[in-house]
Amino acid sequence: MSKQRIIGGMIDKKVEIFEDIETRILYCSHDMRQTMWPNFPSNVMEMIKQDMLNNPKKLEHLAKWPNLRQDQQIKQYTLCNFGGLDDSPDFEEDGTVHRSEFYDCGRRGVCKFEGKICDSIQVKNGYLTKSELEVLRYIRLPDKSIAEKLNRSPETISSHLQNIREKTGQSDKLNLALFAAAKGITLYKPNKK
Repeated sequence: MSKQRIIGGMIDKKVEIFEDIETRILYCSHDMRQTMWPNFPSNVMEMIKQDMLNNPKKLEHLAKWPNLRQDQQIKQYTLCNFGGLDDSPDFEEDGTVHRSEFYDCGRRGVCKFEGKICDSIQVKNGYLTKSELEVLRYIRLPDKSIAEKLNRSPETISSHLQNIREKTGQSDKLNLALFAAAKGITLYKPNKK
């Protein structure tokens, strides 16, 4: 007898969204049911739309996606941000969002919106997480200033920078800044007084 994997929404009102990698159909598990796109429950659609509204930078990039009709934008955003099946629900019942997953949509490494609509970016030795991307955006600053800007400890920033260097194969901040620019990652520019 095989064990069935319990995911968010199968036994509760949490939400797990995932794409079946064989059929490329987007599913939603919620309130003990699974539904296919575009027939997600209305409260789940409202959670997705609210998340979109809470992320205006992602919406700017989504609007630039060529040949993507307006009716396809919500689906693409959902796929980019929540397409993977993992052990953590994408949304809690109250709408709290969890962004812990990396989903290989098949466009990793070639998508010009990678790391801009989704929360991670594929690199030479793995992928950069959302936290690592935040640090990379401030790469022009001293480590202590990055820690202050992101409200993190200097040790955490040092750890992120080490991970970023290992994953990208870049050895110093200049090369990381050049890497970020090549990937289209907007670097922080301090205001001059």
